[in-house]
Amino acid sequence: MAIRTISGITIMGNDNSHCFYHNSKNSANFRTNNNGYSYTDPFGNVMTSYPCHIRINFEPFKLEKMGDEIRKSDGTRIIMMPKEQIQEIANKTFYADGQFHAIDFLTFTITEEK
Repeated sequence: MAIRTISGITIMGNDNSHCFYHNSKNSANFRTNNNGYSYTDPFGNVMTSYPCHIRINFEPFKLEKMGDEIRKSDGTRIIMMPKEQIQEIANKTFYADGQFHAIDFLTFTITEEK
């Protein structure tokens, strides 16, 4: 597995089908895998494009269809939504204020800062 860092973004993986992007400046994470995409924004909200089972304080929850949502007691949410929407949200919220946008999450194009 290749690991590299560009403008505060750690990229782990060799291709876009299995890759993890972590922003060290605001703790946002974007992950791709065979199932789809998941994104944790800088505020702690989680978006996923695939069904999953989750336990929070030992209580089980399921995300089975688009739009299913879990509202956590801290005000954050876990929601299942289409990949395209997750990509658009990540493009807008993955970066800290003033941070260079090294990755376009719509095309997965990586640009080095000059």
